[in-house]
Amino acid sequence: MRGSPQGRPFEVGDDDRRPTLEDIQSDPSNVSVFASTLLASESLVQVLGFGPGESLLERTLNEDQLATCFEDPQGFEMLTFFINRHLVRADEESPPDANRLRLSTNAFQLLRHHCHLSVSFTNALANIEYPSPMCFPSRATHNNLNFWFFLPTRVQVRCRDPKAHVKGKSQMNPINYLHLDAPNVDVRGSKIALHFWVDGGGRGSPKAVVVNFQDGRWKRVVEEPIFRLRDSYQDCESRRLGRDPIYLQMSAFNSALRWWNNSLSSVDDQLIAYEEALLRQDLAAGGDLLQLNAKTNRSLHCIAAHLQRYDSELQLFSNILDQTRSYNLTCHRHFVHLLFRRSEQDLDWVLTALGRAESMLTVLRTFREELQQKASNVMSLLVDNNKGISDQLVVQTGIMMHKILETSRDQAKESLNIAAQTKQLTEQTAKVLHETQKETEASRQLAIQSQRLSEEMMKDSVAMKTVALVTVLFLPGTSFAAILAMPFFTGDSSPFNKPDLIWVWVALTVPATIVCFGFYLAWKQRETRRREQRVSSDDVELSMITQTSQS
Repeated sequence: MRGSPQGRPFEVGDDDRRPTLEDIQSDPSNVSVFASTLLASESLVQVLGFGPGESLLERTLNEDQLATCFEDPQGFEMLTFFINRHLVRADEESPPDANRLRLSTNAFQLLRHHCHLSVSFTNALANIEYPSPMCFPSRATHNNLNFWFFLPTRVQVRCRDPKAHVKGKSQMNPINYLHLDAPNVDVRGSKIALHFWVDGGGRGSPKAVVVNFQDGRWKRVVEEPIFRLRDSYQDCESRRLGRDPIYLQMSAFNSALRWWNNSLSSVDDQLIAYEEALLRQDLAAGGDLLQLNAKTNRSLHCIAAHLQRYDSELQLFSNILDQTRSYNLTCHRHFVHLLFRRSEQDLDWVLTALGRAESMLTVLRTFREELQQKASNVMSLLVDNNKGISDQLVVQTGIMMHKILETSRDQAKESLNIAAQTKQLTEQTAKVLHETQKETEASRQLAIQSQRLSEEMMKDSVAMKTVALVTVLFLPGTSFAAILAMPFFTGDSSPFNKPDLIWVWVALTVPATIVCFGFYLAWKQRETRRREQRVSSDDVELSMITQTSQS
């Protein structure tokens, strides 16, 4: 039996009075944490159930409408409240708090009160990042038919930006998403919290709360459990039978199994792509493949880490299925009493449905083990390829070193030949320099001799000039003296044979001497001008030859 304790805004379930891991006094702080981190300012709660006259109810309620729904049920039964994040649509802009659940704090308190959410369930919601517990009745009684669990899910979604995962969160942490290049998808993990309450005394309609923590960008994925439950209700024979929790359980299980199957298939596609790429690798490519294989190695380690986490999550999924089977077996007679079921025939199809889910889950767990082994095989193949590449690089390095040594030896020989030629050239140059020195010495000696000869010639020239000058000075006088000494002028009858006629000789000699000196000076100046012109012409010709040789 449930009641409303004095001073409490919500009811405390029966399981809250039993020993739990969480202290009931910590509940307000957990609610505060849950409200501050995950709840939004507005409420958009999707409701699915049965209305009057076997009609199917499917609405989206805000906070006020939710309060009205609880205050005036209007004959609605088996209400299931789906709480999601903001579902992104292409034709509308997302609100700033799109990543929060579309549930306000007041609306959450309404759900706690009217759906009898337990303290343990609330604590698990507030600590969603921690391993999630579950709660099934250990012994079925007419007032203990409630249960709740957190179902782990992995969903593959199309990658919108293949380069974004490089700058994003570390994929080695399996809590984060896993990017797969080959199928170009991201495998993202999340949880679905499911809480079911029913009054075994028949004093209230069953109520269920489903909190889907999946990203609202994947609208079709988030709405899949809702569509499955709606289809189940439509196929149900009566709304009283629709209050059986197996419909809610199977809608969540079947959706999660499909998501898990798709996610593991994408991982398989990625491993196959890596394996085929490694088998096609040309090991002779060498160093170019090492960088590619290093990236592949990182991806394989990320996949291995996620597969390990998948094992624990699938194990939790299996435990939930086992508890669900036990729950349906032990609570079957109470459900028949409450007219949720009719007979053992209903139990058969319930167990059959759960058996199919368990079989599918067993296949998925086996598939995950195969993927784990395949990842190890691909890693081994990667190691073998890297070893083969390293061996090829060693061989190529050896060949290159041999070529380098041969080239170095040839270069050494050429260097020795060049050194020998250089030595010969140096010796020849030394000989040429020695001969040049000898020639220079001979030229110097010749220059000295030429200088001496020039000095002697200069002396001879001075002497000749002196003789010429003396000759010029005395030649006219001696010539006239010789003429006047002829018998014609010295005879007794000659008028010149008189001493007082000496002035005639002087008169003839002085002008003749002056004329000879004038002629000598004129001839010397003419020869000087000719020599200067000849030297100037030689200088011009030499300068032209020099310019021509330089150009």
